[in-house]
Amino acid sequence: MTAPSIVSAARVPGTGAPVVRLAGELDLYTVTRIEPVLASLVLRGEEDVALDLSCVPFCDSSGVALFARLHRRCEAVGTRLRLRAVPPGPARVFRALGLDRVVTCHFQ
Repeated sequence: MTAPSIVSAARVPGTGAPVVRLAGELDLYTVTRIEPVLASLVLRGEEDVALDLSCVPFCDSSGVALFARLHRRCEAVGTRLRLRAVPPGPARVFRALGLDRVVTCHFQ
């Protein structure tokens, strides 16, 4: 498995919301390494936290659980989580497990 990494972070023009691009595969091993970094974004109290998943070819149930936890954290501080550019592989998992009914997902 390829460890995920945050490869870029930028502000969306006009909103001030962070957009973070993840790259690599999300599984039990890699989720534990990336979760503290993503959780810190939620604690900043931005209007939205957008994760660009265009470079994430694989995501198992551990990744889905990560996004569900991040969603709950966002709700707790009054922000929103958005998953952008979700590739077909992870999209199938998100739909099968119902993540797309809880978190705003934009599929490729």
